[in-house]
Amino acid sequence: MFFTIVAALLLLIGYLFHQHKYKFWINRGFVQLEPKFLIGDLGPMMTEKKSIGEYFYNIYVKHKHHKALGIYMGFQPAVVVNDAILLQNVLVRDFSSFHDRPVPFDLQHDTLQNHLFHVPGQEWRDLRVKLSPTFTSGKLKGMFSVIKDCGNVLQEYLVKNVGSGTNVFEFRELFARLNTSIISSVAFGIDNDCVNEPDHIFRRMGAKNFEITKWVMVRNMILFFFPQAMKMFRIKITHPEVEKFVYSVVKQTIEYREKNNVERNDFMQLLIQLRNQGYVSVDKDDNNADKSGHDDKKKLSFDDLAANVFVFFQAGFETSSSTLSYCLFELARHPEIQKKAQQEIDRVLKASGENEISYEVLSELKYLQHCIDETLRKYPILPLMFRLCTADYKIPDTELTIPKGTGVMIPVLGFQRDPEIYENPLEFRPERFIDCPTGSTAKGCYYLPFGDGPRNCIGMRMGKLTSKLGLMLVLSKFNVELADPDMADKELEFHHVQFILCPLKEFNLRITPRSASN
Repeated sequence: MFFTIVAALLLLIGYLFHQHKYKFWINRGFVQLEPKFLIGDLGPMMTEKKSIGEYFYNIYVKHKHHKALGIYMGFQPAVVVNDAILLQNVLVRDFSSFHDRPVPFDLQHDTLQNHLFHVPGQEWRDLRVKLSPTFTSGKLKGMFSVIKDCGNVLQEYLVKNVGSGTNVFEFRELFARLNTSIISSVAFGIDNDCVNEPDHIFRRMGAKNFEITKWVMVRNMILFFFPQAMKMFRIKITHPEVEKFVYSVVKQTIEYREKNNVERNDFMQLLIQLRNQGYVSVDKDDNNADKSGHDDKKKLSFDDLAANVFVFFQAGFETSSSTLSYCLFELARHPEIQKKAQQEIDRVLKASGENEISYEVLSELKYLQHCIDETLRKYPILPLMFRLCTADYKIPDTELTIPKGTGVMIPVLGFQRDPEIYENPLEFRPERFIDCPTGSTAKGCYYLPFGDGPRNCIGMRMGKLTSKLGLMLVLSKFNVELADPDMADKELEFHHVQFILCPLKEFNLRITPRSASN
């Protein structure tokens, strides 16, 4: 009898708690979904096995007539932005009220996550100013020979394998190996050949960083449903082996360079400058450089340096490889577009006089860039963007106020596949970007794979450079077609556990050497 009464009381308390917690948005005048006890509104991600990008895409499609929609991640209230004008306000015009990202884990404990992507407020502003000079066109041009050397290894690998009879490849894996070589060289200052050595330590650590284990699945559930528990129990995002590896490599690299007075044109050298002198030395002929970082002489700590090398490793590893494989997949499905991209490559190489890839040659490949832009529109690698409301914000032309401390969700996949914004959004059409300014929400071009506003992706130039190089290396030598012709009319399905937009099943592509006539 006693246990029956206790159980009944617990059920009653749970019900009352549910009723109270899940009226947060109704009490503030917002339209909300129908949350379920404990899990809030995220249940379909488990029951329907939808990726987080697809789940919020569906919310956008069903509720885009509401400027903002109230949802619950577990018991945590959040807002989904469905309106284009409100989107611009959050990211650009009223950035001062949304200048942070919600970070539910402890950055002082999980120190490799204490990087530019996560740090808040003034700390972010100061770090952004310091790091901006490391990604200017002048700095990237200085690093290009290192990047190109890595790319040449991939091209030689393909030529060798095709010559020996192997012409079907899983390009997502190949590009991951290429990008690992580029990142280890540019970010860590260590040359390797992950293309020919798929079991290299850098490749293994990169893969482990995105590995889906039972623990990762449990941790992700905690992250989305009970984010408060992340700090309470000091749960780390970083894999312990990866953390140990990164700190060790960074420490050894710094010690070796300083002991032997070694300098290289790479990201690591620029971070060492920030650690030693508090600012990056600006090239005299680099007109794009931001010299304001010289005003703040505060130096980076070793942990800060390691964390910002790590985010380079983390961000570049998966994003570029997925973008390149998606792009080749679409070019294989649309041979007429592929042909047009190849003709541009041939024309620009011939006009250069040296018939060799250079930084200047890549910058002339406008149509190839449109192919990448269209790939990132259709397949945004980060399909959902987060912001944190840092001051009570009244939504213009409404009586609705987003309270300070509320997480804000921006369904990138929804905006970029909205037929009212992009006609026939599932059609791969690079020409739509000829007159549309990418990288902004201007003129109705809601293109957000790199974000927008002051907190957009600082490595955007680097990402575009490596993506364009990877495509050029393949398309200049080979024609690409689907290994499975049945995929010609099928849209890809996405992995429901990964946060980034990964294909559910890997796909292979067949390449054949281009003849002189094509």
